[in-house]
Amino acid sequence: MDILAYWRWDNYLRDLDRGAGFHFNSNQPRLHSAVEPGDRVWCVTGHHPPGEQIHYALAAKLTVATKTLNHPGYEYGRYRIWGDTSHSVYYGVSEQPDLADLLQQLEFEPRSPISDRARIGQSLQTLRSLTARDSALLTAWASDLPLELRAYQVPDERDLEIAYATGYEAVARVVRETLLGVTSERRQFVAHTNYQRSRGHVSDLNRRYAGRCQRCAFSPRVVYGVSAAHAHHIVYLSRGGNDILDNLVLLCPNHHDVIHAAQAHFDFGSLEYVFPNRRREPVVLNDPDHLQRSVA
Repeated sequence: MDILAYWRWDNYLRDLDRGAGFHFNSNQPRLHSAVEPGDRVWCVTGHHPPGEQIHYALAAKLTVATKTLNHPGYEYGRYRIWGDTSHSVYYGVSEQPDLADLLQQLEFEPRSPISDRARIGQSLQTLRSLTARDSALLTAWASDLPLELRAYQVPDERDLEIAYATGYEAVARVVRETLLGVTSERRQFVAHTNYQRSRGHVSDLNRRYAGRCQRCAFSPRVVYGVSAAHAHHIVYLSRGGNDILDNLVLLCPNHHDVIHAAQAHFDFGSLEYVFPNRRREPVVLNDPDHLQRSVA
């Protein structure tokens, strides 16, 4: 069943600035219990132009690929859904007509329409399940909306991670070639400043795990006498992930390539990678001071 979620305006802007994540987070268990892979999370935001009433807009349609738990204490809630990037969309909101009238046409399940425009924001603080008719109305509304181009102006994360491991000049090249468009200066600054921190975290991971892959324990140092493991960001830096140790794992090249190619997502509830075909693969090495299991 599709659901409707309210995306705070400041969080929406921050998401675009840091790199649109194609995921949504909440402390409400309904984000997991009310949807299954293939369902959609329709995200509505509202901003208050000076001297005017709140203007509501459709910010995104996220077609659920995977449901995971975030690491303990995650600032935006413990529950996360990941949107299938091939079927999820970020919409431009700046020129979008006011969505308020359509929101008041929705019936929801169980039936509880919003009768008072002044209560729209309050009514949407709780995740609301949609009827088939509600989803059809939102689909029709979204059919002519422009895309939010900032959501798609991001570098390839695999290229960025390889650049971080290679050196500053490689980072500069990837940033220069891929971070274009309206927010390029801000994103270029963030990418450059992340470089030194990433190098320190990579060294820490290699020390903790002696260069072994956390997924399969392959140890190139022992077998071949060389270091070959890669640091992988659980939530991509290019998609708003933080450059902190809790957002990194150490992987052999094979698992690193497969996780990127399959767009597998990490679940802190089980400390497993979840693949689109529902296959789940756990980390087999974990320092107790590194990845912390989350409890729903």
